[in-house]
Amino acid sequence: MIVTLDTNILVYTVDDRAPDRQAAAQEMISALRSIGGPLALQVCGEFYRASTRRLLRAPWEAAQISRNLMIAFPVFPTTMRSMERALAEAATARFSFWDANLLCAAEAAGCTHIISEDMKEGSRIGGIEVVAAFNDGAVSARARKVLGL
Repeated sequence: MIVTLDTNILVYTVDDRAPDRQAAAQEMISALRSIGGPLALQVCGEFYRASTRRLLRAPWEAAQISRNLMIAFPVFPTTMRSMERALAEAATARFSFWDANLLCAAEAAGCTHIISEDMKEGSRIGGIEVVAAFNDGAVSARARKVLGL
């Protein structure tokens, strides 16, 4: 089992407005690091955008956090093949383009599960399954299981 995280989990780690989710997100990041789980380069870029736009973090700070993530975790890119597949998936309207792109790249990198707040629990593209991140602000039971918590 290879697990990865969606952008929103990373964003919660620096969002002081939601302390329960912030603590849960930090727990998930720690668990992912301890099991050697990868992150998508797309997620590192989306983190920068979300933290500067939504949370109004200074660009230099968001850029440094993104760099630190790329150092702390194995990373995987979008490939031409995963992009072609994401375009086909997005055209079915089951997923947004960016979610499909992330899922297809993660699957191509060997991931079996992605933990997300905003994708539907149990949704799949190929061999990768979406796992809900939170339950009442805490790490969901299913996320705990796939992260080995």
